[in-house]
Amino acid sequence: MSFQNLSKGSILYIEALDPFAIDPANNSFDYKGSTVVAPGNTYTSAVATRNSLALSSKTQLRFRRVTEHNRAPLSLNTERIESGQRMSNGTLRKYFVADKLNINVSWEMIPSFRNETVDGGWGAEDLKNFYESAAGRGAFRIKLNPTVFDKDLVEQSDGALADDYTYTVMFASCDFTLLKRGLQPFWSVNISLEQV
Repeated sequence: MSFQNLSKGSILYIEALDPFAIDPANNSFDYKGSTVVAPGNTYTSAVATRNSLALSSKTQLRFRRVTEHNRAPLSLNTERIESGQRMSNGTLRKYFVADKLNINVSWEMIPSFRNETVDGGWGAEDLKNFYESAAGRGAFRIKLNPTVFDKDLVEQSDGALADDYTYTVMFASCDFTLLKRGLQPFWSVNISLEQV
């Protein structure tokens, strides 16, 4: 099996460290204090670099690509924060405060680790580790690529499009269900994010 290079990239990128970065030299990674050989496919340095998941950037804060492997539709909902009141003459007066984004996304049968996803992006264990980390307990930044623009226009850090699709969010909810075990466990993952 080879990794797919999706022309439009992933729809979701999370700004984070990458503790489970795979060393392409021996296909191993540090898993909570132990060195583990990743079961399944060999994760090449070309795939790691393309996904911003290179071993050399493991300890750097960067936007990490989340896999498209069996992703369900991503839901973007806007919560309008406003105050409304009927006046004595029957008209309605509203005071607008802000629009905040709510994002819901889920995956079915997503592999545990990136070397078994179709595109080499973060798998279920990466998402679970991030959610349980100190960074996942607070506010963090994400980038979305819901457009038809080339992924490089959205991924670049200094472009206007990148700024348009970058949000600061917090987890509203997150759940992981282990569906199947074998050479590589498969998970069901549901994530809800709220813009801060």
